[in-house]
Amino acid sequence: MALGRWNEGRLLVLDVDGVLIDPCGSFEKCAAMALAEIAPGLPWSDELYWTFKRVPGFNNDFRLTAAAVALHEFGQINNGLHEHLKGGFEHLGQREQKRVAELEPLCKERVQFHYQGVKHLERPLITLQELEDIAGWDAAILTGRPPEELALAFEVLGFELPAACDTCPEFRKPEPGGLLHLAETFGAHEVVFVGDTMDDATCLRRARDAAQSRGLALELVFVAVGKLRHEIVQPGDLAYPTLRDFISSGKLS
Repeated sequence: MALGRWNEGRLLVLDVDGVLIDPCGSFEKCAAMALAEIAPGLPWSDELYWTFKRVPGFNNDFRLTAAAVALHEFGQINNGLHEHLKGGFEHLGQREQKRVAELEPLCKERVQFHYQGVKHLERPLITLQELEDIAGWDAAILTGRPPEELALAFEVLGFELPAACDTCPEFRKPEPGGLLHLAETFGAHEVVFVGDTMDDATCLRRARDAAQSRGLALELVFVAVGKLRHEIVQPGDLAYPTLRDFISSGKLS
């Protein structure tokens, strides 16, 4: 693997949490702690956390936390939450979206504060050597982490890769901008994106649609890993328990 050389035309794009790193519940924990502060009457659980993760728009845990507070304020957390989340963030009502936007700066500050106390739980799921042993593929990261939290992820991994992270709305999954940016940067004609949430899957599909509409000769394949993998795949996608299992399958040969 020619990491960072940008000369192969084939690019393996990797999400961080759940793909490169096992967060070991770190984000569930810091979201729960932030919610206990901001909305102490909100009945929260890991099950509700994953309810949000199963729909588009909540890959970012600051937005997830803000949405939980907003929907709680409108009496919607335990009153048909699945129906309110149907279709994801973009299908929330206008007042709900407005309130989420108002709450997100506070939620970001509190989630990041609590993250400092749980980040030690995280562990790497792959080694640099395993990535370098893949012949003919460059590698990069597409993550919902902001730059400061991506730096912490690199500390957990013990290595760095070129990355697109949550620095602007166009790069926030499920928007396809980050994936298309990486493909363009590496001059890729073939991209395999490994993710673990609905936002990752939606990002890939939107990137495919955008590439087709622009007449780009770009082949995009989604690989789902982790606990939601069988829920987020569509025909043509691949599914494996972990990134290591996918690499070991030989599909990248």
